[in-house]
Amino acid sequence: MTKGTQKQIGQLQFHPDQPTQYSFADLHNWVIWQFPRANGQGLCGAVHPPIAGYGWLPALIHPVRQNAIIYGHSLQTYPTPEAAADAL
Repeated sequence: MTKGTQKQIGQLQFHPDQPTQYSFADLHNWVIWQFPRANGQGLCGAVHPPIAGYGWLPALIHPVRQNAIIYGHSLQTYPTPEAAADAL
């Protein structure tokens, strides 16, 4: 992935055509939805960048591994974490 193809949200860079994994430490100033729902690939959840009014992004949350796979490549954001999680 070259810098020209990356999508930036806040201070983080995202793959342009697939989800991007970040550790909880990398997401220290993001909101990670606290009540994700279980799914076969992890926990359906959502994250919100530290940007006022940005919206929620769908994410697979892995509490044991302390990371999240964020669907930051999508052009759509959601008004609530529930709506973002439903998109998975």
